[in-house]
Formats: sequence, structure tokens, C-alpha cells
Amino acid sequence: MQPQIVERVIPVGREIETQGARPDTVRIVKLGLFKGTRLTARGERRAVCLQGKGRIVGLSGLYRQPASLSVVAITPARVCEVPIDVIDDLGATDRNFRRCLYKALARYIDNLADWSRILREEGIATQLCQALHLISLEEGHKAFRIPSHVELGRVLGARRETVARHIGALIERGHFTKIDRWHGMLTTASDGTCA
Repeated sequence: MQPQIVERVIPVGREIETQGARPDTVRIVKLGLFKGTRLTARGERRAVCLQGKGRIVGLSGLYRQPASLSVVAITPARVCEVPIDVIDDLGATDRNFRRCLYKALARYIDNLADWSRILREEGIATQLCQALHLISLEEGHKAFRIPSHVELGRVLGARRETVARHIGALIERGHFTKIDRWHGMLTTASDGTCA
């Protein structure tokens, strides 16, 4: 499969999957953060989750189904692309490979469930703290690239100013440390709560 893998740089704002379209490639996120959106009944796009390092985008194509989300980069990103036909061929003959695909699908569902749960938490401070915790898990590091306040606000249903104010409060309380303009580190309990 190695010769079939293509690595691509994805700039901020580029969509790599479109809701309703059937993907012809599977993309593995190597670096960066993507926002998953879904159309409402009124045709508006709503953010429903963030996806990061190691996530597989395009799984629905393996089942010949349309994509359930549109997926767009919110930080500079890189992905590895593999044609679905190549994955089909390998999956048909390799049981361990199929098992890995099933695990990736289960992780995808877990991710959607986690973001859905966060939106039902009481208060923006709790939601933001847990969202930053999930982002650090997606990135695989305690230190991670912080999405823009606008993007965080879109996912949490809050205004940019509200997100900025609450990040400031997390910093004041010692729950969040800014490393530089783009990176930070959350210092919370292992369950993502800010004590």
C-alpha cells in the first residue's frame, strides 16, 4: 500500500470532505485540526466536532455511503491519502487491517459522542475546559495548537469574545498556560475538568 499513499499539505479553510458526497479516498490526519460540520434543516452549517492527529476522514466511502459531515481544516494540517480501492483490496484479505479500520470507526463515533456531551455541560467555562482537553487528546500532547477563538466559539455555540474571556480566566486560575501565540497547555484533571 505504501506506494499508493500521498501526503498532502492542507491550508486553513480547505475542505477535505463534503457532507453528502461519497469519498473516493481515505485521509489520515498526520498533523493539524479539522472541524466537522453538518447541515441543519434550514441549510446552515453547524460545527459538531473537532478531529485531529490519527483520525481517519472518509470512512463512509469504504461502505459506499455518502459522508455524514463536511470536514475543513482550522489549523495548518497535513494528511496522508489512500484510494479507497486500495484499502478495499487490503481489507478483503487482511483480517488485522479490517480490525484496525473497525477501531478507527469506533474512535470516530466516540469523538462525536464526546463533543455532543460537551455541548450539554453546564456553562461555557466547563464546556471550554473540556473542549481544550479533547483538543489536547486529538493532538496527542499536553501542549497543542490553539484553534482560533472564532472556531472554538462556533463549536461551542459561543461568541469569540466569550471564548477569549474564559481562556483568560483559565490562565488566571492556572488551568491553562500559553506557550506562545499559537500554542498552549491545559493543566487539568485527567477527566478534563478544571478544578
